[in-house]
Amino acid sequence: MNSYSTVVAQADSREHYFSFLGEQFDNELLVPLGRGTVRLLQPRPDGLLFNLPTGYKLGALGISPRFQIHGDFEITASYEVPVWRNPEAGYGMGPSLYLKMNDEKESAIMLGRLLSPKQKHVFSATWSTTVDSKRNYDVKLYDAKKDSGKLKLTREGSRLKFFVSDGEGVPFRELREVELGTADVALVRLGVQQSDIKTPVQILWRELTLKAESFPNHPDSQAKGVQYHVPSYHPAPQPESISLYWSLLAGSVLILLLGTVMWVKKRS
Repeated sequence: MNSYSTVVAQADSREHYFSFLGEQFDNELLVPLGRGTVRLLQPRPDGLLFNLPTGYKLGALGISPRFQIHGDFEITASYEVPVWRNPEAGYGMGPSLYLKMNDEKESAIMLGRLLSPKQKHVFSATWSTTVDSKRNYDVKLYDAKKDSGKLKLTREGSRLKFFVSDGEGVPFRELREVELGTADVALVRLGVQQSDIKTPVQILWRELTLKAESFPNHPDSQAKGVQYHVPSYHPAPQPESISLYWSLLAGSVLILLLGTVMWVKKRS
């Protein structure tokens, strides 16, 4: 995949801009996450396509910068959903922007544009934390209409805000605000939310912009040959197939039939 991104240094912040248009992908600063993700990505002239067929089940599917985020930040991503497939079960399918914080509560943020069962189009703004060994999810849903738009997360001080743009050229609207804290962002994941194994998912990502006070563990700050995040690649999971029991049974039946045919020919 081709490499393309720009970085701008300002007086009090830095900015990374990644364009996925024209079959481009920055291999130096972005890395695929999730088992077999590289086999499910397709760089296209109109963006980076995540194509998850039926029969696949992945806990996390996406791409991530190879660095962390410190201080106030603004993260914006533009998407398009070429085809919607109504899921049979689950919480919904669609593009999602996910943050994992480096704090004691294991705080996480997810902003997604989803289609849930029964044809319900929504934006999902989720804040999750771990308290007393229990994972708590604070989820709020908002109506959505268009197949393309932008997702944006901003933090000023300790307050984080969720923004969405529902459609091409539509102004951002604020969905909610939470008390996130000031810990560094350990992980940014631009990816796909899968609803159920029977529903295929196709998401087209076009652009990603990251603005922050600084980017800890940025490859530019590492010694040559050293990376803060080193990806591990595995074969893509295969779609669910016929079980071993039924495969052996079918093979036994076939052998029996062939034996019977040969026996009949010898008798004739």
